[in-house]
Amino acid sequence: MSNFNYEKKIEHEKAAEKALMEDDFPSAFYHVAEAAKFALALANQCTGRLRDAYMSNANELMDLAEKCKGKCAKRSGGEKMSVEGDESKKLNDCRVERPSVRMADVAGMDNVKRQIRLRMIEPLQHAEEARKHGLKVGGGILLYGPPGTGKTFIAKAVAGELDLPFYTITAADIFGKYVGESENNIRTLFEEARKNPLSVVFIDELETIFRKRTGDIHETTQKVISVILQELDGVKDGKNPFLLLGATNAPWMIDEAFMRTGRFDVKAYVGLPDLPAREQIIRNAFKHVEYPVDEDAIMYLASATGKCSGADINGIVQSIRQTAFERHADRYTIELFRACTQHITPSCNEETLRKIEE
Repeated sequence: MSNFNYEKKIEHEKAAEKALMEDDFPSAFYHVAEAAKFALALANQCTGRLRDAYMSNANELMDLAEKCKGKCAKRSGGEKMSVEGDESKKLNDCRVERPSVRMADVAGMDNVKRQIRLRMIEPLQHAEEARKHGLKVGGGILLYGPPGTGKTFIAKAVAGELDLPFYTITAADIFGKYVGESENNIRTLFEEARKNPLSVVFIDELETIFRKRTGDIHETTQKVISVILQELDGVKDGKNPFLLLGATNAPWMIDEAFMRTGRFDVKAYVGLPDLPAREQIIRNAFKHVEYPVDEDAIMYLASATGKCSGADINGIVQSIRQTAFERHADRYTIELFRACTQHITPSCNEETLRKIEE
């Protein structure tokens, strides 16, 4: 699959989104039409479900281009118009995302990325070859590990790599205060995802939703678990399936029913970053800083954050940047880094780490 077509499609979609926000319909029409052209080119390079997903995306963009063209005509007649409802929602929906991050942006985690590529990405990108080996895309991947290690980022990278809609589901999206509201919320969430030929569904903080069913568990939670199980069992047989990923910091709290084949049957441990991964996280965090960053400062920080998560490291870098701004520094030196890292406190303690690994 050509990276050029993918990057150009994303570039024009972002430009179209900006033009729509500014009510610049001629520019929006141009960029949406260009995005549709590149989506069509991507579809022609793929097979199977991934081709269907790109074709659907291209058709949606072409429909939006026609609506922008109509707005241009009305605007030329002096009527003030804005893109509302479904039109603007195509590119900027409050629930669905189209992440631009890709697997190459994930620092380290080579084993996790390999599992995801073999299970979800490559069978879609090379559908005919996968079919010859009897491989199918299905089931779910459970990402577990300490907080702040990048589980959500990895899930977004899967959607970004395949340029698919990305849906996040949390306990707050599900549980309601009225009888039957929670079960209805679940069905609505999965129905939205199934409107696409293919999408990525990410369920965060699984332990808060899929808790082990014991005698003291609330009746509403028991019903929610049962409805979600029904929805997940329909994934492989549904007309519009989705790739399923979940994340948890406490895998021992999850009901075993979700671990069987066809649900979250692959478990990938997302641990603390190793030295090369920490170095990459630090370099990425300084990517948009215009002042020079000394190499020995980067290596010092990578070595000093051995027990830190990716989120911890990004927080430390943020503190360093704020200090540099406060001091009007025009260079990031090892002395500056040392001054900001005298007391590093990792967010995950040793006991929690040991429990997750066990």
